[in-house]
This record gives sequence, structure tokens and C-alpha cells, in this order.
Amino acid sequence: MIIVKKLLLLLGTLLLVGSFFPAHPAYARSYSTITSTKKTDYNARFVSQSTRNDGIYYYAPYYTQRSAKTRDASGKNWQHRFVRISQTAKLSDGSTYVKFSWYGKTIGWVNQNALQTFSRSQNAAALLKNAHFQGRAMLFNSYATGASLVNVGYANASNKTANSASTLFPIASLQKVMTGAIIEQLAANNKLSLTDKLSKYYPSVKNSGNITIRQLLNHRSGIDMGETTPATLLATQTAEINYTLSQLSVSGNQSFDYTNANYTLLAGIASKVTGQTYDQLVQSRIIQPLKLSNTYSWNNLPTGQTVASGYSYTNGQDYTADGVSQNLMSSLLGAGNYYSTPEDYYTIQKGLRNGKILTKTQYYELSNDYKLNYAGGLYHDSGNMKRVRGALTGAGYQTVLYGSEGNKSGVILFANQSPTKSLNTLAKTLYQLAINYNEN
Repeated sequence: MIIVKKLLLLLGTLLLVGSFFPAHPAYARSYSTITSTKKTDYNARFVSQSTRNDGIYYYAPYYTQRSAKTRDASGKNWQHRFVRISQTAKLSDGSTYVKFSWYGKTIGWVNQNALQTFSRSQNAAALLKNAHFQGRAMLFNSYATGASLVNVGYANASNKTANSASTLFPIASLQKVMTGAIIEQLAANNKLSLTDKLSKYYPSVKNSGNITIRQLLNHRSGIDMGETTPATLLATQTAEINYTLSQLSVSGNQSFDYTNANYTLLAGIASKVTGQTYDQLVQSRIIQPLKLSNTYSWNNLPTGQTVASGYSYTNGQDYTADGVSQNLMSSLLGAGNYYSTPEDYYTIQKGLRNGKILTKTQYYELSNDYKLNYAGGLYHDSGNMKRVRGALTGAGYQTVLYGSEGNKSGVILFANQSPTKSLNTLAKTLYQLAINYNEN
């Protein structure tokens, strides 16, 4: 009997203790619940992560399920990264979490306060400024609908004139496709043939009987010529062509050899066939049909419109004067002596396929059906991509186009200060930005 009483007393003590201490550990708690969600679409970047160091959760907002009890990544490693927000979720504890992706890859969830709304244009400008690029950029991923148009730096640093939509830049070798398009138009109208020999037009050129117009278009003529600067200004088209004829050399090797002389000769051929100057042909066959308002030859620039001055980044300083010689510009007939804007140049690229300059079939012929890496004024890369890069010897100007053959997505960069990163690399970086993010 005594033993039973002791057992009952012990049991009562345990029950009393249990009434003061919960059955579950003190640190355990129920998961937060998601009270509402909303689909959205905007761009942002991570901020203040050196102090906040937000947790990133791959599978769900923090502590809304077992897989989100502990962070999968740390926000401090994402400082200033540019992301796209697709969904928001409000939690029962009053916080808001957002679901984000990075360059098309879904990452997970983070507290909304870790982010700052940031547009594609802002991010593009930050990338360009980091490379000391000065100029104008165009990024697009839906046939220029909602394109990002970004101005960076000054067109004229001495009087603080900013680069703008109307600033004119020398386009350098981006002009070659214009010359190629005129040649293709003449071929389509049976005014010439791409199989015509150069000897038909310029018999004085060595080996011209073995060089075709097609080979000139593809830089496979065996002709070579450095981008030399004439001692005097070449004031007429005849002077421009004669200078090229006096400077070029010819070998029997007809492998790819990029040289401006090929396109100067093509400009001269177009003039011989039509009886018009090259500039007249550009005006009637490209500028007028496309209604371009900001495309001019080097010696016909409008007064009162800003023309970007050339600069370089030197000894840690922006805006070291690095302009182009007018004598050099006068020697680049058909190959790199026009000025334009990114918007006008995009219109030219569209015109190469939409029938306003060339039909799609004619564009394929100009491009040699993509059989070669370079043809007709453009490089044709794998994946249905095209590109072309321009630069003027001894000057700070650089240009690039990189995008899809059909002009749906791409990047156009016109720089009046040579960036510290390769312009091709910048274009490819910005292309990924263009195709994975919309403007907001």
C-alpha cells in the first residue's frame, strides 16, 4: 500500500511539472503562411547586402515550409546583381517575399526589402560606365518595341553637351553593308552581276581578271590596303578612288583579308554602272526609301546638329581628345565615312530584309546564303546571329551591331570614347541583358 501511494505521488508530481512546461521544445514554432500572392514583372537589383545579407530561399519564402527553414544562399554574394521579379508573396508575419530570376534562370525567393527597382536602361548604363564607354546604346528584344535607348557621357566634354538621340556618330565599317546593299540592288535589276570581273570596271588593278564582285563583297579578292591617311583632303569621288588605286596591293591569295579598298572599289563600280555618285546612290536608294533623318556623309553634316567629338580614356581620365582626321575620312568612300544614330542604323538593318532596300531573298544573296563567316558587309555567325564592328584608325570612335539575322533582338553601340573593355564583349554582355529582361 505504501508503495502504491509513493507511485501516485510521483505521478502527480510529473503531471504538475508537465503543466508548467510545454510538450514541445521552446524553440519550435509553426510555419508562416502565405496570405496572398501576385504575379508581376519588373526589374530590380540587390542593394545594402553588406549590412542586410538577406537569405535567398530556392523553394519557397522563408519559413513557409520545411525546405525554407534555412537559407540556400546569402544576399551578400548578390550585391548589385540585376534580377527580374515574377511574383510577390505576403506572409502572415507581415513580410513580403519576391520570386526572382537572373538572366533567364529562376533562382528563388528573397525579402522584397533586399531589392531596389532598377530598369534595363539603368543597368545597361551602369555596365557601360564601368567600361568608360561614352556614346549611345540601343538594346531591343522585340523588333525594337520597348527598346532601351541609353545615353552615356558627353558628345562634347568642353561645353558639357550630353550625348542624345540626335547626336551623330561616325559609323565606320557599319557602312559597308549599305554599299553591299546598293550592289545587290543593281544585281537584282540586271545592271551588273556578282560574277562580273573587276577588270570590267578597273582593268588597271593587278589580277583584276581573276577577281569578281562577289569576292570584293566577301573580302576574298586578294586586295590589301592599310587604313592610311592621305597627305591632303580628297575633295572629289575621283580623288578618293584614285587614292585607293594608288595605295592597294594585290596577291594571288584569295583567302579572307579584310580591307576597306574592296568596298571603295564597289562604290566606284556602282557609280560606273549608274552614272551617279556614291552619295547620290545612298541618298536615293537608302536614305529616302527608309525616311532616315540622321544619316549623312562625312562632308555633308548638318549645321546646328551635334556631332560627337572623339575621346579616349587615358591615364585614368575620361575625355582625352582623340578626334578623327578629316583627311582619313575623305579616303573611306563606301567603307566608313558616313555618320548616323543607332535608331537610323537599326532602320537600315530592317530595310535589308523588309523590301524597302532589299527583299529577304536578295538579303540572302548578299549574305552568300550564310556560307561564309563574312559576306556583303556583315559577319554571319552560328545560331542565326550577325555582327559587324567599326573603328577609325587613330580616333576614339567605335561602333558595333550584334543581333539576330531577322532583327528581332540585338544591341547597337555607338561610342565616341573607346571603352576599356572590348566593344564586342560589351555588345554580347548587353545582348544577354536585352533578351532576358524587358524595359520597365
